[in-house]
Amino acid sequence: MFDPRIEGKAQSIVHEVQLAESIELNDRSRHHVFRLAREIAAYWKNDEDRRNKEATIRNFNEIVQWSKRNQPDNAPLIEAIEKLMSGGSIR
Repeated sequence: MFDPRIEGKAQSIVHEVQLAESIELNDRSRHHVFRLAREIAAYWKNDEDRRNKEATIRNFNEIVQWSKRNQPDNAPLIEAIEKLMSGGSIR
């Protein structure tokens, strides 16, 4: 399933091209516009996901360090955070 925000923008591009050029785009041209819009969105989304993951790891590291300094006897909390940082689940 594609993001409706991306599909809507691609449809807007197709519409604007058709109006500006006074032509009707064929299926191949429309597909090309939609594919490019998806690729561009994926490029920026992947970069944003990477930055968010790095920020989350930094935040978890700060929580672990704070817990070790201020609550050294709270081992279950520290273990849970470290498990989350390694991609595990604490459920």
